[in-house]
Amino acid sequence: MVRILAAPETNLFLFAFLLNFVYEVWQSPYYEFYGAPSLADKIKDLTHCTFGDGVITLIGSWVVSGLVRSRYWVLKPTRKLTLLFTGVGLVITLVIETYRVNVTKAYGVPVFAVPGLGMSWLAVLQWIILPPLVLYLARRHMLGWEMGRRR
Repeated sequence: MVRILAAPETNLFLFAFLLNFVYEVWQSPYYEFYGAPSLADKIKDLTHCTFGDGVITLIGSWVVSGLVRSRYWVLKPTRKLTLLFTGVGLVITLVIETYRVNVTKAYGVPVFAVPGLGMSWLAVLQWIILPPLVLYLARRHMLGWEMGRRR
């Protein structure tokens, strides 16, 4: 159990979920699904989106891990690795959001739409701002975990 809690993926997913949930709640009034009839429906939709954000974070981490051949790049992220990690998440989000808004019509974005894509600028900002913060928090937590084990 200790190994699972100390794993980079666990830390990245945990902080991604927590930060993205707060962001999803903040941006939700700008999406059509916010008009869902019940609070339970809104929470279900927000949790679904947040879980997806956590998975996207893991995919970005795995891409970087594959390139540097170490899952522990999180402990010493360079500017280049941080940009790659953030960029992978942003590209995945651009594809998924554009598909969900324009093809499946899963929801609409009545305001702040990116011209040509139809997705919200809020999602773009989310994937520029949050991944470096998630990376920072995961790193700090992992380093604190390691320092505690050495005592």
